[in-house]
Formats: sequence, C-alpha cells, structure tokens
Amino acid sequence: MIWNEVRDGVTDDLRGAWHFTRDLPRSGTWAQETAVQALKAAIATVLAWFVAAHVLTLPQPYLAPWAALAVVRPTVHWSVLTGLRQMAAVGFGVLVAVLAVAVTPGKELALAVGVPVAFLVSCWPRLSDQGLYVPFTALFMIAVDSVQEPFVLVRLLETALGAGIGMGVNLLIKPPARVLSVGGRIRRDGAAAVDLLREIAAALREDAGHEGARTWSAQAKRLSDHSTETRSALHRARDSLRLNPQTTGEYTDALDRFNAAFELNQRVGRSTRALADLLDGPARVAMPDHSLESAYRQDCATAIDAATDAYEQQLTRLLSNGDREPVDLEPADAALAALERRTHTADADGPTTEVQATALVAVRRLRSDLDS
Repeated sequence: MIWNEVRDGVTDDLRGAWHFTRDLPRSGTWAQETAVQALKAAIATVLAWFVAAHVLTLPQPYLAPWAALAVVRPTVHWSVLTGLRQMAAVGFGVLVAVLAVAVTPGKELALAVGVPVAFLVSCWPRLSDQGLYVPFTALFMIAVDSVQEPFVLVRLLETALGAGIGMGVNLLIKPPARVLSVGGRIRRDGAAAVDLLREIAAALREDAGHEGARTWSAQAKRLSDHSTETRSALHRARDSLRLNPQTTGEYTDALDRFNAAFELNQRVGRSTRALADLLDGPARVAMPDHSLESAYRQDCATAIDAATDAYEQQLTRLLSNGDREPVDLEPADAALAALERRTHTADADGPTTEVQATALVAVRRLRSDLDS
C-alpha cells in the first residue's frame, strides 16, 4: 500500500511537471505567470545586491536581496503589503533587541528575554507571514553584538532598500494580472461538471444500475474540491488588479464575467452532487423502493441532457469576450415538463417510487440553477 502511494505521488509530480512545461509558452497560464515571477525575483535580488554592496557599500549587503526576494509576490497589492509588513517586523525585532540588551547584563540573558518577547510580537496577525522576521532580527542582532546605533540604522536601511526594490520591480516589470488563468480554471471546472452530467444521463438511458455509486459520488466531490481551489484563484485574480498600473476595463469586465461563471459552476456543482448521490448512491439504496421505471429513466435522462446543454451554452456565453444571444432555455423547460408529467401520471401504470419523486426534485433544482 505504501509503495502504491509513493508511486501515485511520483506519477502526479511528473504529470504536474509535464503540464507546467507544456503551459510555459501559453499566454495567461499559471505556468507562464510563475516563470515570469521567478525571473523578476532574480532581477530584484541582483539589483538589491548591487545597490547595497557596490553603490552604498553596506556592511551586510546580503540582507537587502533577502528582503527583495521575500517581497516579489504574485500580485502588486500583496507585494506592497509584504514589504510594509516586513519593514514593520524588522523594526519590532530591532526594538526588542535594543531593549533586551539595555535591561540585561549579558548576551545569554538578553537572548532569554528578547527571543520570547519577539516571538510573541511575531504572532500579531497584522504581520501575517512576515512575523517570523521579528524573532529572527532580534536573535541575529543580539547574537552578533550589533545593537549599537550605526548597526541599527544600517539594518533598517538594508531592509527598506530590499523591500523597496522588490516592490518596484514587481510594480514596473510586467505587473502580474492573474485574470486570464482563472478563466481557464473555471472552463475546466465546467467541462468536468458537464462530463459527469452526461455520464449520469447515459447510464440512465442504458439502465446501467447503480454500481457506479462510488465513482459518481467521488467525481461530484472532486468538483466541489476544485471549486474551492478556483475560488482562491478568483480571489487572487481580483487582488492582482489592486494597485496594478496595467488594470484596464477589459480586465475588470473579464473578472466580472468570470465571477458570474464561477457562481454558475457553484450552483450546478451542488445540484450535480445531489443528483449523483441520489441516483447512484447510498441515499437511493436506503429507499424502500429504489427502482426507476424504464420510461421514467428515458425522460429523466432527456431532462438532464437538456439542462446540461443549456448550462454549457450559458457557461460559454459568460466566458466569451464578445456579446452573445441569450441562451434558449425552452428545450430544458420542455424536457422538465415531460418528466413532471411522467412522474405525476405514474399511478396509471404503477406507483411512483420514492426515488422517482426525489429525482424530479433534483432535476428541477438543476434547471432552476440556470436562472439564478
């Protein structure tokens, strides 16, 4: 079992490396944006080192590129916040180190007093992930006996220099606008939902039974997991436009459309999961009569396919840059009406089973999600 997990992990890593390499030349992909950020980080660190070591001839020039590297973040807004937080964290660390040395007679006692205090200060939520620099700075300054005034000022200057260069490089050299890549994510999420709905409809037509319960439920759960990741990507895309000089109306409009498409995926994803769990899951097996009459299965599959067609067209319309005609929902409405008639008139040929009535509610919800 452990060997299988290791093998699967290595396979996933290799597949991820291949996808990254394949997407590098493609504009707007996560791979290309990440590669650009890596190059910008290199530019920021080299520039910070050159200024600190050769222009200002600072005594510890390596601290400037360190700060510059930490500040080159995926968005301009995040980069500015990181730079301000890092300078604040270093300032707190310097203050703790100076006070600890001032009130204690030896280096060991200064460390014993300064490090716990610095650690507590680093937990301040306002400092976020840069809080680590508070105890690091305090420990470093106490350990190397650099709490005298010239060293303190130099330490603050090195940090401000590196942070400023990092923010400047991220702002002026191809500032990241992670909007196009999130559109690709939303399109893939939608395609996965469409594939699952088509599979469910085909299985209903062929009366494949409910042996695929675990597969359908697992697929529907993965849709939900991917939706959580896409929500984070959408948040990063929105954040990437803040303080970004390249923000245009085109980017803003695209983000609005992507947000609407994401909400549509969310609604349809929830309905798809409910449908999958019902038709081929424990909920169906637990019902006293979980059979589906043949004519009902055909009408149910037709209603699912019609709703899926409308969903696919609506998603394409939202993700498209040009204006498109409104999606025609009449076929989905007609198919749903036929399913409702089949359910309500089932008593003529046989009793309406619990699963048939519940499936009608699920399909009705799928159709209504296209209007929200």
